[in-house]
Amino acid sequence: MALRIVRTSHIKIPIKKHLLCIVRGVVSALHIPGHVSKAAVSILTPDLSHIEGLITEDIEQLQNNLSARNSSFHVDSFIRQWKQMTALRLQREELETKRIEVTQMMKQVVTNATGSSHTRNVEDIKREGIQLRNQLKELTKLWWEIEEIAVTRALSLPNYLHCKTPVEENTEVYSFIAEKSNLNCLGDCTEENIKFVSHSPTAFYLRGTPASLELRWMQTFTKDWIDNRYNLISAPDFVRSLVIDGCGLAFNDPKEVLSLATIQDHGSLEKGNGLHLVGGSSLPAMVAFLTKTVIEEPFPLRLVSVGRCYQPVTGILGANDLTNTMQASSIRLLAVMKNCPDALFRELVFIQHQISKQLQQLNVNFRIIATAARNLEPWEQYRSSIEVYSPLSKKFIQVANVSIIGDYICRRLSIYGPRKESPGFVTAQALSVPKLLSCFYRESEKEQ
Repeated sequence: MALRIVRTSHIKIPIKKHLLCIVRGVVSALHIPGHVSKAAVSILTPDLSHIEGLITEDIEQLQNNLSARNSSFHVDSFIRQWKQMTALRLQREELETKRIEVTQMMKQVVTNATGSSHTRNVEDIKREGIQLRNQLKELTKLWWEIEEIAVTRALSLPNYLHCKTPVEENTEVYSFIAEKSNLNCLGDCTEENIKFVSHSPTAFYLRGTPASLELRWMQTFTKDWIDNRYNLISAPDFVRSLVIDGCGLAFNDPKEVLSLATIQDHGSLEKGNGLHLVGGSSLPAMVAFLTKTVIEEPFPLRLVSVGRCYQPVTGILGANDLTNTMQASSIRLLAVMKNCPDALFRELVFIQHQISKQLQQLNVNFRIIATAARNLEPWEQYRSSIEVYSPLSKKFIQVANVSIIGDYICRRLSIYGPRKESPGFVTAQALSVPKLLSCFYRESEKEQ
């Protein structure tokens, strides 16, 4: 018996308008819609098995998460779309099963039937098969449309919040006041030795003392992390949109990530396979390294990458502003471990402690701030910001940060640890040289 096709009048999805949104970059690089699957290769399938539980048993937790983050995500409409997608998938599977049964029935009739009834049976089964095929075709088209919206919205959900994340306001967890700043060695940290060039508001060259400080900090701080069981790696400077999206960043947003022009061999942002300049000392670069690595024992795996980090400038550019540069020498850490909230937090505290010791050796005033939920990035569960005080600007400047990610990225990019479990991540920008240098530069300028 043929199944009736599902009524679609209550689902308002103008196909032309929807496709226009895809061209504008709304589609996720992690999800390949069914209507374009023939022109693309599915590299992986994000793990969305937690969504069903999230919108049923954990719905209150989801709503509290979104509320704490001041998110505009509309939960009720998403739940309706997800349930519609699930119902359509079940109907499609039922139609597919029925079609297979009709095909088997046709084979049996052709093999066993004889006489005048044979022709009638074959024609009846053919009509049944054609009807099922048409229904399956129409239902599949509708399912693809609903699936694209539901899955893309599921992928846009923010990470869980860690239980220690402040809900209302940023919280100071530690501060250090230096007995006396020693700025004698920074006497030539002047404008002449930090040269900004005219062809770009973010390009600069270091000479003299600033250049020496950059080399010294990068070498000594890196050695310190290696001594603390972090393994030095060389990560790529360029990554694909898939990795950017997997890290919870908007790959098609020029304010969030730098993208290469759409030319041959560089991919296309509209198709979700663009090429992005992030630098080897960035989170996407280290994640890209892990996607090509088999994570085995010993566990946890601790990695450190030293080099450049590239990102778009934010806000209004000031004159000769080292705190808002497009490129920076930096140190990036990534700890891959069992996805246990307590263990992840202990790793974060350990990293904080090591960065604190490094800054204390520089004899600067700094503090550590636990960031409120509304100020977190979508991929973060918890973030602590290490900020150094600048006497000239009379404000604290973030020179490092540590974040708990959990298994958010691993689920999106199908990264597995030992025993095929999704590991948890703790990451840190352990040093941003231009930002730290700006504090010293400004202090020396004031001293003079």
